[in-house]
Amino acid sequence: MSTLTATSTETTTGWRSVSTRRAFLTHLALSGTVVGIVCAAIFLFWYPGPYFAVKGTWNPLRVLVGVDLILGPLLTLILFRPGKKGLALDMAMIALIQISALLYGTSVIYTERPYFTVFAVDRYEVLARGDVEAASLVGTPFTDKPLVGPIFAFAQLPSDSQQLQRLIEETLFEGKPDIDRRPEFWLPLGEDARSAILERAQPLSELAARQPESQDEIDALGESIGVDPGAISFVAVMGTEGPLTMVIDNESALPVAALPIDPWSQPEN
Repeated sequence: MSTLTATSTETTTGWRSVSTRRAFLTHLALSGTVVGIVCAAIFLFWYPGPYFAVKGTWNPLRVLVGVDLILGPLLTLILFRPGKKGLALDMAMIALIQISALLYGTSVIYTERPYFTVFAVDRYEVLARGDVEAASLVGTPFTDKPLVGPIFAFAQLPSDSQQLQRLIEETLFEGKPDIDRRPEFWLPLGEDARSAILERAQPLSELAARQPESQDEIDALGESIGVDPGAISFVAVMGTEGPLTMVIDNESALPVAALPIDPWSQPEN
């Protein structure tokens, strides 16, 4: 009798263990699919090319991946036991935590996605939709964002001295944004704008000469994107955490990559 009881207990324990592992793997597969879809949207549509590095959205993505891909399935592995009292409530709470993290992370990443890339003076600025007043976009050609990537614009200073003086006063004393966030000063990225950007761009050899320690990163970049170094140049770009080097194509003046190098820093003597 005792032998039958022991065998029954082992079978039950084994059955529960298999069911728990199955629940864990199923949960992990479903979570991985959802996170994979979100990551595909992020890297293919919302932050293509260099923009993820520029905007620095790692924190909300870490929350999303950590909770939905790691914490959720792990809690299922710990808590799931067939027939356990309150199991449905446990699973509902896990699902609620995961959905909350998914909604938070996705909404922050989507809201902060690059909506405008504006060249102003000597650098690119990557702006979210909320960085530019909606009213200032009315009647401009900068309202239709493509599915992939941002709207490009060139911010031009007023040629009239009085208008320029007025702009300076508004920026310094009235708290209004600078030209990079004011569409009334923007031009589409046409031939004249491209030429103006390329005039301000510098060859990558200049960056390497200024910062010799960056040579390996520059060489690796050329190999990774498969572009002749002579066909690309660089300008500065203001990232979320400070200035970065934006590598641009010498024909289109469009960004092709970003390097974690401050292009304005000077070597120590």
